[in-house]
Amino acid sequence: MKYMIDYKIRHGVGHEQNFNTAEGLITAFSKWKPEDGLNVHAFVSNLVGDAGYVLVETNNPTVILSFVSKFTFWNDVQVHPVIDVAEVIPVTTGSVDWARKASKA
Repeated sequence: MKYMIDYKIRHGVGHEQNFNTAEGLITAFSKWKPEDGLNVHAFVSNLVGDAGYVLVETNNPTVILSFVSKFTFWNDVQVHPVIDVAEVIPVTTGSVDWARKASKA
């Protein structure tokens, strides 16, 4: 199963707090490696550097929990299960066919 994770780094109330947050996050991230069973397809940031997306794949959702829970001290995180568009088209086509037939008297 694929998951799109979006993250946003929390900002503090002052410069010193923001510096400490950034330094702590950079230090922690430098020690991170993907959990066993986690395939990272893309890890991208916005151009400000305070938010981004991670496209991952795993058969075990607890691997996602392990990954994101390490960084929730610094980030607000949302996890969205996703599938490839190529898989959506046949399902949607079948649903449209069903809905057309079901809506006729």
